This record gives sequence, C-alpha cells and structure tokens, in this order.
Amino acid sequence: MACKSLDMVANGDPTAEHLEVYDTKSGLWHPELGELTQPDGWSFLPAGDAFVTRRVKAAGVYWVLFRPKGRREHRRQLGLLAPADAIASAQIEADTTASRREHERVANTRQRDKNEATYRSEFVDAVMQWLNFSSEHAAMASEIARGATDRAAVVGSGRVGRTKTLTLEDRAALAARAFIRHRYTDYEDQLSSLELTAFDQDIDADIIEVGEYPEIKQAAHRAVDAFLDEHRKPD
Repeated sequence: MACKSLDMVANGDPTAEHLEVYDTKSGLWHPELGELTQPDGWSFLPAGDAFVTRRVKAAGVYWVLFRPKGRREHRRQLGLLAPADAIASAQIEADTTASRREHERVANTRQRDKNEATYRSEFVDAVMQWLNFSSEHAAMASEIARGATDRAAVVGSGRVGRTKTLTLEDRAALAARAFIRHRYTDYEDQLSSLELTAFDQDIDADIIEVGEYPEIKQAAHRAVDAFLDEHRKPD
C-alpha cells in the first residue's frame, strides 16, 4: 500500500499520535498512513515489563508495535516504539523502585489472600446456616458447604459466589442448591441421557433441550427440595 499523506494526522506529525503500527517485512506500516519510518531518537521497548510500559505511555508519545496477523494467528503486540530518553527514564525508575514495588506486591498478595480466606469462610458459614441440617447430618452439611464454596467462589469465574448483585445469603443458597443438584440427584444422569438420545437419533441437541430440559431442571429442583426436607432440622 502506498504511503498516504500525513495530512490525515491532525498536526501533520505522526510522532504526536498514539498509532498502532505494524512491523512488516518491508518496514513499518499503518493502515491509514501507509509506510512509516521510525522517528529519530526513538527506540523499541519489548512487551513484558508492565511498569516500564506504563511509565513510557505516561510520558506522552509512543506507537504500539504489532506483528501482523498471519494465516493461523491473530496479530500480536510486540511492544512500543517511543523516545529513547523516555524508555531510559522509565527503566531507571523501574530499577530504583524495584525493591519497594516487590515489597508492596508481596503485601498486596498477602492481603488479597487474607481477604479471600475470610470471604470463603463467611461463604461456608452462610451455606451452613442456610442448610440448617440436623446434628446427625452435620458432616454432610459441612461437605456440601465446602463443596458449594469451592465450586461457586472461584476467583474470576463469574459464578454465583462472585456476583455483587445478590446478598451473601442468596449467593450461598443458590450455590448450595446447585451443588446438591449435581451431587445428590440424578440431574447429571438425566442430562447425559439427553445428550446420548440426541447423538443416537441424530437430533439437534438444542431441539431436545428446548423440549425436555425444563422438565429435567424442574424435577431436579423438586429433588433438591425433598433432599433438604429430609436432612433439615424439624420446624
């Protein structure tokens, strides 16, 4: 592609823009500006050091350098092209603050671990309270509470144990019901039967699910209710 006029850049100077530039076999290339030349006094900062990259970006001017997508891969970010003095300054700051940042990282990790342990403990307690099992079923209640917590409260999973739109009590109830449904009812066997039926009869699984899945789900809910009634303390 021929190099287009730099009038497309607001002030006529591409170094003042945060461009996404591709490292091609014939040199640097931009989808709108065409072929570009690495500005004098600029250097390449490889991707990988988040602190240095943030500092260079904060300094003001840079281009993000990509490897063009290939036949079997997406484009890949290689790093930044930016003024050499900005990169050098960021690297010096990284070196001089490394010890402090490592200390903060360790402290933050410990605090996150502590907060996570506290939350999981509170979640287990909430499930135990919601189950309200009789004393002879205490071991089972503990197993359900811990299993439901392990399943629903995985960090970054997006599962019910991580939602912010429900109370802890509601999260615990939904997590417990889901765990009981999968562990103590024939719900999973019924789902497997649906999948086998679709495969054996060459039927679209979505069609079967629309017709039969709601019934299986409702039957599982009833089974969970019966399971809870059987193990809870008498009213």
